[in-house]
Amino acid sequence: MKIIHTSDWHLGISLHNASLIDEQRYFIDYLINVVKDQKVDAVIIAGDVFDHSVSSAEAITLYNYAVTRLCNELGVPVIIAAGNHDGAARLASCNELLKKAGLYIYGKLTAEINTVEIGNSSIYPIPYFNVDEVKALYPEEKISSYADAMEVVLKNIKQNFKEGNSNILMCHCFVSGSVLSESDRTAMVGGSSVVPSGIFDGFDYVAMGHLHKAQDRGYNIRYSGSPIKYSFSEAGHLKTITMLEIENGIKYEELEIVPLRETRIIRGTFDEVLEFANHDMKRDDFIKIEITDMYAGMEAVELFRTYYANLLNITGKMNETEENQLTVEELYTLSPKHILEKFYKETTGCEVTEEQLKLFEKAMESVNSQEVLQ
Repeated sequence: MKIIHTSDWHLGISLHNASLIDEQRYFIDYLINVVKDQKVDAVIIAGDVFDHSVSSAEAITLYNYAVTRLCNELGVPVIIAAGNHDGAARLASCNELLKKAGLYIYGKLTAEINTVEIGNSSIYPIPYFNVDEVKALYPEEKISSYADAMEVVLKNIKQNFKEGNSNILMCHCFVSGSVLSESDRTAMVGGSSVVPSGIFDGFDYVAMGHLHKAQDRGYNIRYSGSPIKYSFSEAGHLKTITMLEIENGIKYEELEIVPLRETRIIRGTFDEVLEFANHDMKRDDFIKIEITDMYAGMEAVELFRTYYANLLNITGKMNETEENQLTVEELYTLSPKHILEKFYKETTGCEVTEEQLKLFEKAMESVNSQEVLQ
């Protein structure tokens, strides 16, 4: 039996305000082809299907396309446990009705143990929860931390293991020691929701979501990672889906996702980057440029935009010790006053004086009035 483990689709997310909906559609078509070609028996999505609790029409349309193709067209069951980004109530609406179509959605933690039987495997989906929810469900338990809450939830599941079955847990949390990416913005805040890996002992496989870098934690825990690079810190990451093969135990393999467009960082001196751009054959990729020997301002942006339509971020040197970093959008939205202040400090090392600012503002007023007259 084969099961695909994926998570953190974040449908509707953008990269520095560049839409990734085409990349996400490309991934979903790839996933559908894998399910068809590999004769996969089920797909499990361990949270964060959407990037926002109230999703865009584009994101909802793409989600509908994915689950309709998988469940209706291919007849493959899809099991979803809501993540912290999902609007749990919206995601799980009509869930009882959808089960008849092979779509199992779990949006809110309940005292009842949810189990989906696929062949000789018992799959236990745990949606993202907070400590207060668990305290309300299990008032008799002593719970003072997120790890305590998780332990209570898992204890009840383990007591109901079906003998002879492979026990697979779906979960959306931060396991201690895991590697973060820039796009793991929620997991970066504080450490109160971290749980130790040993808490998951007893499960044959733990299908994790929440973190965007594919990685293993302990002997039985696997983060599938996000299918697309959602920050430039992930430029060097290999994006995959995880395919489980269940027969006399569980083994898995990573299936590489070849993106529609890559997410790349080009680093070097101004001349080196320009030389590279002249010979670059993949100019449609999402690009961040890091200039190591000079300031990166509007002129640099305009120049490199002639090579890279999807230039999203550029950095350069402020001085020997400082680096300036702005997204392309930020550079375009700077006011003339801010551009002057940045330029003046870069060229002189000093701040603009009030008198200079007044002279500049008068000059700008004069230019603007001339443009109005024309």
